[in-house]
Amino acid sequence: MIHFTQLMTGILLSSAIVTAQTIDPAKPDASTPPKIDGMTLVWNDEFSKDGKPDAANWRYETGFVRNQELQWYQSDNASVKNGVLVIEGRKQQVKNPNYVSGSTDWKKNRQYAQYTSSSINSSGLKTWKFGRFDIRARINTQKGSWPAIWTLGVNGEWPSNGEIDILEFYQVSGVPGILANFAWGTTTRWQAKWDGANKPLSYFVNKDPMWVDKFHVWTMDWGRDTIRLLLDGELMNEALVKDMNNPDGSNPFLQNHYILLNLALGANGGDPSGSTFPILYEVDYVRVYQKAVNAIPASTPVVPVNGVVFDQSNRLLRYNGNVSGGSCVVSIYSMNGMLVQKRALHKTKSEGYSAVLSALPAGIYAVNIGDGSFVGQLLVK
Repeated sequence: MIHFTQLMTGILLSSAIVTAQTIDPAKPDASTPPKIDGMTLVWNDEFSKDGKPDAANWRYETGFVRNQELQWYQSDNASVKNGVLVIEGRKQQVKNPNYVSGSTDWKKNRQYAQYTSSSINSSGLKTWKFGRFDIRARINTQKGSWPAIWTLGVNGEWPSNGEIDILEFYQVSGVPGILANFAWGTTTRWQAKWDGANKPLSYFVNKDPMWVDKFHVWTMDWGRDTIRLLLDGELMNEALVKDMNNPDGSNPFLQNHYILLNLALGANGGDPSGSTFPILYEVDYVRVYQKAVNAIPASTPVVPVNGVVFDQSNRLLRYNGNVSGGSCVVSIYSMNGMLVQKRALHKTKSEGYSAVLSALPAGIYAVNIGDGSFVGQLLVK
């Protein structure tokens, strides 16, 4: 088999929906995911089976995690019911097993958590680079509630790995708002540079008094050049990828990201002590579309792209480009963003670098070399 398509210089994202259907905004959407011109649905979770979230898609965070929030994250608070993922914030005391009296670490100096919730993510299971992400959700807007839909890059520590906040709801100077943000690295470790946007909740409620009772669709259109964040089709924030480089010149938005869905309590969310519990955060679906890959005829000749050649007969991948340090890694991803193989490329005397890709099933794959830069698409037959 074997062929690399021409280097992808960008992703053109279309919002033209072929199949239009009327959906009750107060109920889960049980219809078939719509087709979008020029794009393919590469992955989705419709949360259609009651029970726990699908372990093939989601893993859990546990304990006190970030931002000095009040909740203890645990898997018990996430479940799938009646076609939606329900993340439940509870007023529930849980003993902190990591408690150390007198510790200056906020994760250890609290003997008990007074609240519990859940945070799930697709890290190590499902990751993507570029595409359209549609997430339909209903949020609870009580004080103390901090629901989020966001992504993090797979390589590097925060914030140099890149953060995209498709949705955040919390209090800004005491005013509840819907936020859409980007974050990347600075010269100070663990200090981010932010491109943030915030619209007060009143902006939406004034247009629709029933807004908080309805599901809404948060969308990320992520291309090589631009990332756009939308709510029910209305632009919330937009950024140029080239303007979000880390100080070392790397760009965290040109690598694969994974999705996080969580409900935090307290911190930016405000004091939840006067709110009514449980606080529910409901997610109807998560859908990922990517630019459609045209079928490649079987007779297509082997054409090297960016110095990469793959030999079908022996599954040998050769890379003739420049590599600093004398070694590099090749990462092979399925078209739904899952890492299939990751192998070291070894230096050869006459043919650059090479690696054998064993047991690679027939299909189309995305190939990354070294720093995660997209190189091309590999057709294996």
